[in-house]
Amino acid sequence: MSDTDASQALALIVSRLKTLSAMLDKAEGLWVGRDLDMLAAARVAPDMHPLSWQVAATVTQAELFLGWCQGEDRSNSVTAPDSWSAAKAMLAKGLADAEAGVTAGLVMPEKRHIRLEAIGMCLDLSGQRYLDDWILPNLYFHLITMYAILRMQGLEFGKADFMAHVIGDIRPIQPQPV
Repeated sequence: MSDTDASQALALIVSRLKTLSAMLDKAEGLWVGRDLDMLAAARVAPDMHPLSWQVAATVTQAELFLGWCQGEDRSNSVTAPDSWSAAKAMLAKGLADAEAGVTAGLVMPEKRHIRLEAIGMCLDLSGQRYLDDWILPNLYFHLITMYAILRMQGLEFGKADFMAHVIGDIRPIQPQPV
């Protein structure tokens, strides 16, 4: 796969990390007077990871993709931040690294071997399937889960917050000629 494909894929990932960052900033503004670490610890369900982990998991997808395109073999594990500020710092670093990678002449390798240490399993995917069937679905799953946690905590978020990457493309419908 070409460096253009890798750069385009990473640019998409960067835009979703920017959406995540904007949502966290908005959450801070809506959570005024309350402990942000309590928000970071909020979960959709008792058996799911908290918001701070969801942020880290989203960032991890960007890091995994970037590292893979740079020829690095990074662990497929998520390091959980222990606070709101740690989650935001992790996001800021991940976003900066991903933004720098967009123009770095990345190349997506043809194959990807993934070790899932926690469950003692592995899988082998083509490079395109790794992006399409692993990185992007995981990125969106954790981003959406974070969004759901914010909504469950009573914060006013809507689809426009989640779809902020297309706001600049919205325009009035032009009348059809008769």
